[in-house]
Amino acid sequence: MSSPDGLVNERDCVFETPVASQSRKRVHGSVTNFGSHKRRRVSTASVDLGSELDLNNTAGPSAPAPTSADRFISSRPKLFLPLEITPRTRRISKQFGLIDDRVLNFKDDTDIFTTTLQEDSNPNTSTVSLIRRSASSLFNTPPTLRPTSVTENLNKRRHCLMVLDSPGVSLDPDAFAISWSLRNLIAVACKDDVYYQNLETRSVSQLCSASSLPGKLGVIQWGDEKHDNYLALGMSKGTVQMWDAGAGGKGTAIHTWNPRKDGGARSLAWNHDLLTIGMGNGDIVLTDIRSARNTEVIEKHKAHVLGLQWSADHNYLASSDKSGAIHIWDRRVGKSLLDFGQPITKMRHKAPVKALAWCPWKPDLLATGSTAPEGKIKIWSTSLMSPQLPEPTHTIPLNTTVLSLHWSPHCKELLSTHGPSFMPLLSTRHRSLPSSSNTPTTSRPGTPTNDTRTNNPNPTNPDINNNNNNNTTKLTYTKTPLTNSITVHEYPSCKRLMTLTNAHNSHITHSCLSPNGESIFTVCPREEAIKMWQVWSTRRPPPKRESAFDKFVIR
Repeated sequence: MSSPDGLVNERDCVFETPVASQSRKRVHGSVTNFGSHKRRRVSTASVDLGSELDLNNTAGPSAPAPTSADRFISSRPKLFLPLEITPRTRRISKQFGLIDDRVLNFKDDTDIFTTTLQEDSNPNTSTVSLIRRSASSLFNTPPTLRPTSVTENLNKRRHCLMVLDSPGVSLDPDAFAISWSLRNLIAVACKDDVYYQNLETRSVSQLCSASSLPGKLGVIQWGDEKHDNYLALGMSKGTVQMWDAGAGGKGTAIHTWNPRKDGGARSLAWNHDLLTIGMGNGDIVLTDIRSARNTEVIEKHKAHVLGLQWSADHNYLASSDKSGAIHIWDRRVGKSLLDFGQPITKMRHKAPVKALAWCPWKPDLLATGSTAPEGKIKIWSTSLMSPQLPEPTHTIPLNTTVLSLHWSPHCKELLSTHGPSFMPLLSTRHRSLPSSSNTPTTSRPGTPTNDTRTNNPNPTNPDINNNNNNNTTKLTYTKTPLTNSITVHEYPSCKRLMTLTNAHNSHITHSCLSPNGESIFTVCPREEAIKMWQVWSTRRPPPKRESAFDKFVIR
């Protein structure tokens, strides 16, 4: 039926099929016990689906709750059976990489109250934390292996490669009893004799005997690349003698110097034709071996010159003495690096300095190490040095005697050898308090104290000279992992990469680096033995890139 205005009434479009009450069919009972009946047919042409489904009302109570599920990560069911129940399923899941943490575990936190309580108790269970942990695992790459580093060499094989007997080695910690030549000859000073071994042929020969020279033999040093078969030795009475090892066997004496009668020769260093001698009275004697009379004396140190070292570019000479003063001499201008027409400012330690080492791959870096009572390693840079107040670029406190230093030519690492360890000294205010010699020294609870002596770097050997000038300072010696150890530090972080504890049973008084820069020899006078250790390895050459000429041949 149509309305007067020509429109069809919505109510008239719905019809209901009449049901005859007299001819009703008999219907069998269904399982649900409901009677069958016909429903009315509704025309969908005129039904407003928007009002029925309420599509426009998104803020009403019937709106679906937003979910935080990620469409790229499927939501796992609450009852999730693991894949590795049986050996077979575990093998299959392992083959497809679906074991444990390798499967992304997404959590749908639609239950706000439950999720909030769980996040408050354990924040790692939140969805964001799980996704972040899953993503961060993709970027956690394993550390790159450095085949040249000590971590891949001595740190994995903590044993020496060779042990050589050296009876009669000097007990003086300031002595230089061993030296390694560029011809792979290791020389050892045993009492008044010098023996050397060819490490390629393993033949042992006696180079010379210093029994006819006055004093005791305290220092030996092979020549550099220009005179690799020359060996200089210094006596405690000041005599310096040079020998030629030749092709092997007993050597030949070339020349003898008597630069000073007082103090003796305490250190030696070569720079081509120039032989540098550090004397016990503080003088540094520069001698040209081509002309014995052509000598020059530098009088700047006030104590025994314990260390001498030329830089890799042969331009700078570093010297150190028993008072802790350090000088750097510029060979090109003939004066100290800190001499600018004013009183020379010294680079200082608060203890004697014997260990010196110039960096081979950065010639402006100098490493110095002090003994008791300081026990520190300082790294100086000649390019960053101020004449008013020279300060080191890095300082490594160890509270252990440092007796030798070596830079690695293959990687950025610094090796140090040590003697006894000690407790750090108190401040000046505490040291100035009066103390009686009858009052026993007490240590902190739990501190393994070995001995307490006055200024003795070797508490088990009273014959070694004192290295400290202040006779009122008492040191408490103790046992630490650095005692009598070989330690390697990383540069520039100064992080300790390896500590070979108790490399010897007593103090490592000196060490020398091999010509290829891979191994070191360490000497322990108490053991009367020297040991060889492989610390680093040579950098392998890069793989050769294949070119077109390797594949094709031009005919």
